[in-house]
Amino acid sequence: MAATGAGPFAVVRRGFDREQVTSALQRLEAEVELLRADRDAAVERAERAAAEAAQERSRAASLEARVAELGRTPVTNEQMSDRLSTMLSLASAEAESMRDAALAAADRIRADAEDEAWNLRDSARRDAEADRGAAAAELTAARERAAAVRTEQTGILDAARARAEEIVLAAEREAARLDLEAAHRRDLIDEDHRIASDARRTRSLLEDRERREASKAAADSVRREAEEQARGTIDRATSEAAALVSKARAHVEQLKSVREQVVADLASIRARLEPIPGRLDDDPALPADPLVDVPQRDDRRLSSTDG
Repeated sequence: MAATGAGPFAVVRRGFDREQVTSALQRLEAEVELLRADRDAAVERAERAAAEAAQERSRAASLEARVAELGRTPVTNEQMSDRLSTMLSLASAEAESMRDAALAAADRIRADAEDEAWNLRDSARRDAEADRGAAAAELTAARERAAAVRTEQTGILDAARARAEEIVLAAEREAARLDLEAAHRRDLIDEDHRIASDARRTRSLLEDRERREASKAAADSVRREAEEQARGTIDRATSEAAALVSKARAHVEQLKSVREQVVADLASIRARLEPIPGRLDDDPALPADPLVDVPQRDDRRLSSTDG
């Protein structure tokens, strides 16, 4: 009999079907691995956002250096007319004001983006670590409980089977003893009462038969009681295993909701960061600052730790 994903496990001779229990645990482990991969992707996107903010900071510094370089060789008032000198002074003041305003706005946007990106990355990492630990603990507990249920069920079935065999053997021994006793009594009756009537001998044989039947009925009653107790234990173990699997699936669904919320938050951050490069399209692309240290993921370390 095959068991469905949400239903109870099939009961075989020695407990639950081992292949079905192993398959259910493997599905839970696969879902945990998927959530771990989503967590790593979220951290990587947050690090990429921090790197883009660093590039914008480098580009702003480069623009500031270019403006400073242009102002190193100013034109003196002696080389031009008074009117042209006045216009140049006004233009220089306006350019300086625009540059300061642009740099201040860029610094504010960059600082806000960096703070939000780092906060989101740290929050996502903490949530993912907590969820991973809870899922791993729940999976380990479910596995241990399933093993305990299998062990307990096997012990109960073995004990019930042994008890039934003992009852049958005891009944057979009692029947044999009664047969011997009846035979002995028959011999005594034949020896001591040869002249007794056939009715008396028949009545004695009937009494012996009734005693054997009563002993056999008692043995059958004890055997039926043991079988009913074993079936009740199997039903309770099956219900408990089904409840554990249902609880683990509910926790996995909760982890999926957390993953979708993290993806939505990262999409919002990306939408807020996209307008920043568009304001500097007229400037040539600048290389990334080699001093900016972008954290890299260590998948092997995470895998060994998770394992």
